[in-house]
Amino acid sequence: MIRSQPLQQRFMWWALFIGALLPALYYWSAFYWDPRRLGIDALEVVLGEMGRWALWMLLITLSCSTFKRRAGFKQAIRYRRMLGLFAFFYATLHLLTYVIGWIELDGAQFIDDLLRRPFIYLGMIAWLCLLALAVTSPKFMVRKLKRNWTRLHKLVYLILLLVLIHFWMQVRVSSMEAWLYTAIALLLMADRVVAGKKRTLGKVVVR
Repeated sequence: MIRSQPLQQRFMWWALFIGALLPALYYWSAFYWDPRRLGIDALEVVLGEMGRWALWMLLITLSCSTFKRRAGFKQAIRYRRMLGLFAFFYATLHLLTYVIGWIELDGAQFIDDLLRRPFIYLGMIAWLCLLALAVTSPKFMVRKLKRNWTRLHKLVYLILLLVLIHFWMQVRVSSMEAWLYTAIALLLMADRVVAGKKRTLGKVVVR
C-alpha cells in the first residue's frame, strides 16, 4: 500500500498536468490549423480564453487549501504549486497574444490602449505579481526566503482582486460569468477567514 502511494501521486500529477495543458493545446491548434472553428475573430477568442483559463487556474490553485480543510483531500496541497504555475502560464499566453497577435508589437498602439483601456494596467500589474510568485516557487527559493516567502505569496490575494476587476471592466454588470468567478472567489476567501479565526481561537485556548 505504501509503495503504491508514490505511483498514485505521479499518476495524479501527470493527469492534472495534461488536463491543465489541454485548453492551450486546443485553442492554439485550432487557431493555427482551423481558425474558422473558433468563430469570425479567432484571435479575439484565443485572447479571451487564455485570460479565462488564467483566472480558472488561479481559482483552482486557491481551492486546494479549501479541499484539504473541507473534503479532507490532503493531497491537493501537493499539486498547488503546479496549478499556480499554470495560472502564470495562461496569463503569459494571454499577455503574449495581446502584445504579439493583437497589437503586433506596436508600441504606439500599446500606449494608446493603456490610455483608453485602464483595465490593461490592472492586468499588467497582476502579471508582474504572478511573475514574482512563479520565480520564487521552486523549493530552494522557499528555503532561501523563509518567512518572507509566505509574506510574498500572499500577493495571490491581490492578484485575484486585480484579475477580477480586470475582467469586470470588460463585461456588463449582467454577465453571469463574471458573477460566477466573483462568487467562487468570495467563497474561497470566506473559507480562509473562517479557518484563520479558528486557528486564532485555538492559540488563545492553548495559552
